[in-house]
Amino acid sequence: MITYLITDSKFYTSRPEFITAKLYEISKKHKIDYACLRDKVSENYEESAKSFITACNTLNIKPILHTFWLEAVNLGAYGIHFATKDFKNIPLAKAENLFVFASAHTLKEAEEAVLLGADFITISPVFYTPDKNEPLGLEKLKEITAKIPKRCIALGGISESSQIRICKEAGAAGYASIRYFLK
Repeated sequence: MITYLITDSKFYTSRPEFITAKLYEISKKHKIDYACLRDKVSENYEESAKSFITACNTLNIKPILHTFWLEAVNLGAYGIHFATKDFKNIPLAKAENLFVFASAHTLKEAEEAVLLGADFITISPVFYTPDKNEPLGLEKLKEITAKIPKRCIALGGISESSQIRICKEAGAAGYASIRYFLK
C-alpha cells in the first residue's frame, strides 16, 4: 500500500529545522513513500520547502509540495498536491514533469482530476476529522475506487492501523494522514 505523510503546521510548526527533525524521527517508525509539505501559514515557505526536499531525498521519500507548483519545479520537488480549487493547474504541473496528487471529495471531482492528468487522487475525509466536512465513509470510498482503481488514496481521520486495513479492503491504493504518522 502506498503511504503518504502530510505535514500540518499545527503539528510540525513552520520552522524548517523542526519539520526536518520530525521527518527523520517519523521515518524511523514508518515506511513513507511520499511526504507533502502542507503549510498554509509559513512566512517563508521556500526555506521550509528547501529543507523538506533535502530531508526527503536523503530519506528516499518522494517530496511533494502543496499548492505552490512553480516552487515545486524550481526547488526540484518530485511533485505537487493540488486542492480542488487548483485543478486548473494540473496540466501546467504535468507539463513540467511533476507528479500530481489532487484532493477530491466526490466522484465527479476525482474523475475531473484524472481527466486533467492527476497521478493520484486523495479521497477525503473518509473518517471523522476535526474541522473538516462530514466524513464520506467507506461506501463512498468503495464507489470512487471502483470507478478509478489503483489511483485513490484514502485521507481523513486515519489514525489507527485498523482504518488503513479497511481502506485497503475498500479498494484504496494507499492512505495519507497527518496524525497517524505522529504516533
